[in-house]
Amino acid sequence: MPVSNFLLSGETERSVQRIIFDSGPVAKGILLILLFLSVLSWAVILQKAWRFNRLGAASKRFWRCYNGVNFIQSLHQCASAAHRSTPLQKLLFVGIEKGYGIRNPTVDDWQRIEERGALPRSEAERLERAIDRTGLFELEKLERRLTVLATTANVSPFFGLFGTVWGVMGSFLAMGSKGSASLAVVGPGIAEALITTLAGLAAAIPAVIAYNHFLGRLRFVSTDLERFRSSLTDRLTGESKIDET
Repeated sequence: MPVSNFLLSGETERSVQRIIFDSGPVAKGILLILLFLSVLSWAVILQKAWRFNRLGAASKRFWRCYNGVNFIQSLHQCASAAHRSTPLQKLLFVGIEKGYGIRNPTVDDWQRIEERGALPRSEAERLERAIDRTGLFELEKLERRLTVLATTANVSPFFGLFGTVWGVMGSFLAMGSKGSASLAVVGPGIAEALITTLAGLAAAIPAVIAYNHFLGRLRFVSTDLERFRSSLTDRLTGESKIDET
């Protein structure tokens, strides 16, 4: 049977299943560990992809609202529940609280803020420190569970390598005990070695790609938070009226 027909016939899939079922306890244990790591990392990948996509869209809406001509009206709209999905709103609340002493401002509070006007420029450094602390906390929340991807990416190839060495060692032991190097003797051990190698790579490769991708998204969010911190401080202290994008 030609190779292409063999692959299309489904014999390859049945052969892989047979290799797994016929593997020794060590190989099966390694495969179970790799399966657990793979499922866990994919759960993190899907959750983080959904979170970052939602965050990106929410941040764009927040910036459009924030850059309105009327500053107080813009802040009032940015403080609404519609922008709860972005950490930028939390930075906004911290700036208002530290600058004006108002937590969760109401309509009357916004009027008092407008009447009071811009804060003294001497308050800028204190505001920036408070907003920075909140920004770091929000980044820390976004970084949670990324260690799962890093761990999977780092240890999965070593689990696969361990299975490879174990399978090859079993093949050599079989050769010594049987006194033969035929395929029937060494084949099961080699197949067991290769299947664990394949499983290790299958778990590690998506984790590496996703981890690097999410690190890039985190850097973008960090830059966005720093940009907002600087802009909000300037506007609250009267340094800048409208943020330019």
